[in-house]
Amino acid sequence: MRLSPFATRPMRRFACAAVAALLLTACGGGGGGGGGGTQTPPTNQNPPPTNSSPVASFALNPGAGGSAPLVVTVDAAAANDPDGTITGYEWDFGDGTAVQVGEVTQHVYTAAGAFTIQLTVTDNEGATAVAARTLNVSDTSVTVSVSGTINILPSSAVDSDVNDRFSGTTSNNTFDNAQPITNPVTLGGFANLPGTGASTGNLFASGDVNDFYQVELSGGEQILLTIAEPDADLDLTLWDENRAMVDSSVGVTTTESISVPQAGIYFIEVNAFAGASNYVLNVGSTGTQSADGTVHRLSDAFVPGELILTDPSTHQPTISLARLDALAPVAGGGRDARANALRAAREAALEARQLPANARLNAEQRLRMATLLTAKQAARSIGLAAEPNAIRRPLLTPNDPFYTRQWHYESANLPRAWDLTTGSSDVIVAVIDTGVLLNHPDLNDRLVPGFDFISNAARANDGDGIDANPDDPGDLQFGGSSSFHGTHVAGTIGAETDNGTGVAGVDWNARIMPLRALGVDGGTTFDVIQAMRFAAGLSNDSNTVPSERADIINLSLGSEFSSSAEQNTVNQIRDLGILIVASSGNEATDLPSFPAAYDGVVSVAATTISNTRAPYSNFGGTVDIAAPGGNNGTDINGDGIGDGVISTIGDDGSPGATVFGYAALNGTSMAAPHVAGVMALMKAVYPALTPAEFDAALAAGELTVDLGEDGRDDSFGWGLVDARKAVLAAIDLANGQGVDPGPILAATPSTLNFGTFGTELTFTLTNVGTGTLTVTGVSADEPWLTVQATDSNADGTGSYRVIVDRTGLADGNYSATVTATSPAGDATLGVALQVQSANTAADAGLHFVILVDNDGMSNLPAAVVQAQNGEYRFTILNVPPGQYRVFAGTDSDDDNFLCDDGEACGSFRTLDDPETLVVNDDVTAVDFVSEYRLSLQSLSGAQRVGASASSGGGIAFKKPPLPETDTTSTGETQ
Repeated sequence: MRLSPFATRPMRRFACAAVAALLLTACGGGGGGGGGGTQTPPTNQNPPPTNSSPVASFALNPGAGGSAPLVVTVDAAAANDPDGTITGYEWDFGDGTAVQVGEVTQHVYTAAGAFTIQLTVTDNEGATAVAARTLNVSDTSVTVSVSGTINILPSSAVDSDVNDRFSGTTSNNTFDNAQPITNPVTLGGFANLPGTGASTGNLFASGDVNDFYQVELSGGEQILLTIAEPDADLDLTLWDENRAMVDSSVGVTTTESISVPQAGIYFIEVNAFAGASNYVLNVGSTGTQSADGTVHRLSDAFVPGELILTDPSTHQPTISLARLDALAPVAGGGRDARANALRAAREAALEARQLPANARLNAEQRLRMATLLTAKQAARSIGLAAEPNAIRRPLLTPNDPFYTRQWHYESANLPRAWDLTTGSSDVIVAVIDTGVLLNHPDLNDRLVPGFDFISNAARANDGDGIDANPDDPGDLQFGGSSSFHGTHVAGTIGAETDNGTGVAGVDWNARIMPLRALGVDGGTTFDVIQAMRFAAGLSNDSNTVPSERADIINLSLGSEFSSSAEQNTVNQIRDLGILIVASSGNEATDLPSFPAAYDGVVSVAATTISNTRAPYSNFGGTVDIAAPGGNNGTDINGDGIGDGVISTIGDDGSPGATVFGYAALNGTSMAAPHVAGVMALMKAVYPALTPAEFDAALAAGELTVDLGEDGRDDSFGWGLVDARKAVLAAIDLANGQGVDPGPILAATPSTLNFGTFGTELTFTLTNVGTGTLTVTGVSADEPWLTVQATDSNADGTGSYRVIVDRTGLADGNYSATVTATSPAGDATLGVALQVQSANTAADAGLHFVILVDNDGMSNLPAAVVQAQNGEYRFTILNVPPGQYRVFAGTDSDDDNFLCDDGEACGSFRTLDDPETLVVNDDVTAVDFVSEYRLSLQSLSGAQRVGASASSGGGIAFKKPPLPETDTTSTGETQ
């Protein structure tokens, strides 16, 4: 069977039979007629050499098939004979015609059908070999249609002037024509200098140096700019309504960010300093201030006018300080020559950054801007390493920049668990997955040696079968980049935490054992079993075992097929006291998924930010527990990013080295590592924890907050994992150490953002402490808010609905507080919304919808659809029967590739694991989500070495001819 990260489709695995070797001996015979003759030894003791069989292989063009009459060309040039030559080629085309001969030949199919082409090759010693492939020939007289709906986040928006030649351009290049946007917003855009980017696009000749957006903000929001192309350089500036500069972020990595100081009307400017790139602009209620540890904002603490210069040959500061405001042309070499070069860099930088008309900056802001731009230009144009002279201050609490966006940790009550323990390095968690990016800076210090158990070299994608290197080379999934699924899972379990970089992990100290079992198109049960045995220190195909076996095994993978061999392996591992956790699957079904459904495996379902069952999550009698898996199709907390699980990731969607970064994914694959991490925290305080003890505590309600029906239910198992309760239960098992915290009332999520159009959202009240608690009241402090209990318990905990009534409210931003009271203390959550009379329904930009066959080809012209009332409806007509994956997205940079970084992208059912549709009749209800591809790269080294500025990492597709009139809103392709 084939196993994938998201509980996927089957693939047969054929076992190799063991062949017994026969020992052949020569026997002497007596002489004929008379007795007593002696045996004569053979004259040659070496047996004749054994002939090696030839290898049959052939290429087929077109490999994807086509419509009758279809001319195909077959080429057997790849066939070979290891110890001789191939002397014969015979072709059977499967349609009853005569066999043809020849190394290369052509054949015409005159009728539709599925035909098996078989090649038989014969070598010079008469041995033969056979290769076969199936070809689908369609009937052009039979066509069908594929239709559905593409949903987007309500906060989605699109830059009014992008490079896509199909999109109209409405300039937003100045303060006066700034484009209005909402708060929160997730906006896809494009910016470029003249003469850069795709030459076919709208903006190649003129350039699009500045994009301006006007927005009303409440104060405290974070503005995040994510740049798609690593060779481009875009900057971010915030201006107040009087066009005075508030702050500017002018770094050189792929993210820029600014914190909004107070309520007001603002202009947000995206500026192209160099090159061309898509981008994603997020405005939300939470976020990160310092993304990469470098000084790159005007508001950062540095000495204006001073730079530290470093000699690139010695890597030593050769000039400690240089005052830019005092620089003047000087003669001579050495330091004087460097001063001249630095002065030239400043002039070039200020020329490149042309300030908009009527912009207002004070003298210190101008000097700060000159300092930052000079440092950037010095590295770009003259290779002189220069950095601002940062001011150091004592730090009270180190943090991880993207932790404020990791809502899922609050949902699992992790912050309160960390008051009790942050984990132990004595605990090892094995991650059996696609491998891990071993050099990811937020993981590299947490890893122990692992192994690659992918036995098929093509699936492994690293040039060989099993080996000792579990580094993830990528799985080449559709969507422009490999999934780097194992890296995301590992980051949730144990990303390096409180290191000022990236994200936090559930466990701050446990070590991670990376084991590869999934590659291109998933993996096999056999390879997963071998990885499990290695993790447990049992015999396996690697003929080695780890120096320390794992305490916990995480399996964010599965399929609908069971294996007795795998169940037996689980039994062996459980008997050793090792905990096994697995994802329940993403098919939204009650059918069991394996390995999660095996006896002895903890099966994890997924919840959303609202503590509801995720729409994709499997359910049923085999589910044991629930954990945050997220839903990128919502943005309930209003941080400008879909409510997925944020963790470590890589991006190989463009040429050059893989970029290390961070991204939000959703799925039960994301839920399982939350539970594995909590198990690691329990092991830290009670190393002797056994699977039986964990199961007993789970069934006793000691590890979870009960959701759904009382006790165990098919949606959530025994409930949502509660890290603090779990650690307290482990402490109790370790002889009652620790302090009973008593009841604690908590509201999840802590923020509700209705944006411009939302009218109803839900939150949950839970007791995240111990003992009993009674909610005595729930109220809102504004008359336009109504709070209603929807599924509350007798003690008042449970689900509540918040309803907004905008009637009579003037345009603007509004905030309120909902308060729940109890004798044990109160819980509050913030509420934000916008009132905007203009019709600005969600729009993620012009979408192209394509069908991709099993060979990865998109041969039909794309359907071109516009958003209508915040969604896209499409119908693709005249589709030849066949098997297809459905993709949709924008092409803002006009490179004829979908799903580039910074572009909206989606696939049926999910982009992480596109489903194959069998299209024989009209197919309807092909409904899925499109969202902006966003990699939260926050590392100063995030630039790809030697990367090309061109994209090409997405899915190539054919654009239809430009319409003579505007027909793009029909959503139909003929």
